[in-house]
Amino acid sequence: MVMATGIVSIAFDTLGFEAIAKALLVLNLLLYPVFCSLFAARIVFFTRDLIAELRVLSRSWLFLAFVAGTNTVGVQLILFTQENSLASVLWYAAFFAWLIFISFIIFNTLILPRSSAVNSICGTTLLLTVSTVSIVLLGSQLLDVTDENTWRFLVLWGIWILGCVLYLFTIHLIIRHLFFNHFALKNWQPSYWICMGALAIITLAGSELLAHLPRSLYDALGRATSDISFFAWAWGTLWIAYLLIMDIRKLTCGLDSTAAWIKIFPWTRLACKGQYRAYDIEAWGRVFPAGMYTACTFSLAGISGYHLLESMAFYWCWFALLIWLLTLIGTFSSLVDDR
Repeated sequence: MVMATGIVSIAFDTLGFEAIAKALLVLNLLLYPVFCSLFAARIVFFTRDLIAELRVLSRSWLFLAFVAGTNTVGVQLILFTQENSLASVLWYAAFFAWLIFISFIIFNTLILPRSSAVNSICGTTLLLTVSTVSIVLLGSQLLDVTDENTWRFLVLWGIWILGCVLYLFTIHLIIRHLFFNHFALKNWQPSYWICMGALAIITLAGSELLAHLPRSLYDALGRATSDISFFAWAWGTLWIAYLLIMDIRKLTCGLDSTAAWIKIFPWTRLACKGQYRAYDIEAWGRVFPAGMYTACTFSLAGISGYHLLESMAFYWCWFALLIWLLTLIGTFSSLVDDR
């Protein structure tokens, strides 16, 4: 929720809709400390259960959302409030957490049989890339307020490349699972949107690295960074049609009679109750990629001069905001129903 709200806020800020962007900022500054407090409570009072969950590979990916969410809030603080010192603290906290969670993931992978480790890979696994590249995204923003030098940039660039490698390592297994293993529609989850979202954050981070690229490194890294960013954006764009089709199929199947409003915009079911209810906690998995695609497309337009991309970002941002709103309504509706 924090990741999604933060990136939609950032996307609308880049497009010049300050009122919407700041409203989402305020909401995120309320949500983030609440979730951090709950997470801290789990660490203090349920330490054994938490460690046990971290030692399950299919669950350990999920903890990386803390890293990406923290870095997203850090970027918001810099863009909206110029709280650079607090953003730096969040960056160090996120990086330290990333090291811990990655260590558990590596350990879990090594002790499992190869077949079990491969079978556990799903859309959520791509949080490996998202969390890793989010470190670069916030770190590149902090280059403006620290002693910028070559080695600091090279460290961030290396982490960015690591995120790209992690994506390539994971995505070929996901593609094999989705397209070559008789994938059943009932197993489709919103987290598969991260197949596009991970590429989008690679693109956005690449654009930020280009904007902060030291002149001494421009000849060596400028062209490579630009090419990788464009390739990631193009690949992510190709994912969108498939993701939309699968979402529509999943949201319209299993109903005795499909109402006209569901046929027009199936995602409306996210805010519904009763037989039309389609919300679950994983629904947030599609919002972050939708918002990230807006932000990365607009940023890429800025460094490339292709103004057509700005128009694409403008129209896509409203889809991202609507999906965010429907998912938020579904969240609060679910909380009320559970009580």
